[in-house]
Amino acid sequence: MSEIHNHTEPKSDKETERYRFLELVSYFLFAVGPLVGNAVLVLLGAISTDFVVNPTVVLSAIPAFMFPFAIFQLFSGAISDIYGRVPVIVGGLVVFATGLFMTAYATSLGIFILGNFVTGSGFGFVNPVLLALLTDSAAPKDIPKRMGIAAALASLSVGLGPFIAGQMVILGWHTYYLMFLMIVVAGLIAISIVKRPPRKEEKGAGVRLFAAHLWGELRKPVVLLILVTTFLVALSYLGVFVWTPRGLTGVVNDSTIGVLLLGGGISGAIAGSILSTLSRRYGFGLPVGLGFIALFLGLSIFIMIGDFSVASSIPLVGLALISVGWAGGLLFPTMITFSQIISPERRGVLAGTVTFAFFIGSALIPIIFEPLFLLEINMVYIGMLATSVILLAFFVALYRKLALFHQEA
Repeated sequence: MSEIHNHTEPKSDKETERYRFLELVSYFLFAVGPLVGNAVLVLLGAISTDFVVNPTVVLSAIPAFMFPFAIFQLFSGAISDIYGRVPVIVGGLVVFATGLFMTAYATSLGIFILGNFVTGSGFGFVNPVLLALLTDSAAPKDIPKRMGIAAALASLSVGLGPFIAGQMVILGWHTYYLMFLMIVVAGLIAISIVKRPPRKEEKGAGVRLFAAHLWGELRKPVVLLILVTTFLVALSYLGVFVWTPRGLTGVVNDSTIGVLLLGGGISGAIAGSILSTLSRRYGFGLPVGLGFIALFLGLSIFIMIGDFSVASSIPLVGLALISVGWAGGLLFPTMITFSQIISPERRGVLAGTVTFAFFIGSALIPIIFEPLFLLEINMVYIGMLATSVILLAFFVALYRKLALFHQEA
């Protein structure tokens, strides 16, 4: 399965160049979601102090953001296939900005969580549509490269958001959300006025066509296998970036937690940026293999550390985060790439369903692993290691299924 073929017509260099600014704006907006959604990981102490609650309770903001974020992605990609990418993105950004305003001015944990719910709902109409928009104007050979860049930005943002928030916490945690409110307004203006590819009208556009597109893809066994595998990627990789800050809260300061997460984010960004080169030269087997080696290595280091309260363990925590970040930077964009090249006519649908699976997994991370955390943080990583073994089995099955799928195509 060294190559997966796309049957769409390649774009000319001149046509691709016309939409270069649109591509840059799309990458920028794609990074905004994780920058906002993951900041809470390093703000647990400040927010819990302000609202006089346990830091673990503040983690409920993550499923509040992730559940609507995931659910709306299931539909938004398909909707954009019918009604156009940019109108859906603009509507989502308006809702996202509203949620940021609510979060920034929250006076209680309840309002803070509600603000996260609204931001998640809004970005659910942005995230998968940006992926489809990036591939719309790309030549087939460039799709892995664009998905790698997008995933690299997302991986970097997973660490960069907490890092920036950790440095800004002295100004008040509200300041971080206000800053991104202004950034999103600027992005909203840019995406509204930028030149975009013409939209192909489809006869019978409406709810019936939308449902037909979505159901048509979900009936394919290979698509279902991609969704389950992506769900497990989220639990095993992103779970580390959720529970490690919780384990470190009260042990080291917020800025240090931000720096540690940034290391993992940078590692993931580097891995994502080389995915296209590796897959083009060696097929997807090599990057997937390297991803699993890094994942198992990072989780093994965490299990070996055991007690986070020992100061000497902090460098090892950083090393483990770098290893797991590398894994996520290879595994997640591989899943996105598969989704964008198995059915070129339904890229919006597949971008939405794959990101839905990933962020449903992300939303369930605090819920699934909290019972293990109550025992000890080490048990969380043992649970993630077990999840990774299951993930490996699904990846092998998916790899074989995709090879068969493209022999029949």
